[in-house]
Amino acid sequence: MDHFLLLVWHALLVATFFAFLWRSDPHGRKVMFVKSFLILVLGAVVVGWLMFPFP
Repeated sequence: MDHFLLLVWHALLVATFFAFLWRSDPHGRKVMFVKSFLILVLGAVVVGWLMFPFP
């Protein structure tokens, strides 16, 4: 399985968990889910590219 697919799957599960844990209304859950999902995925990609030149 591709590593990026596993990263997206993990971010999906964690973002869903955090959205249901910290928000009670449906709109707040959707906003929390989208923000945390994007932060997890884009943050991992950025950190991966920053570590790329190092062995």
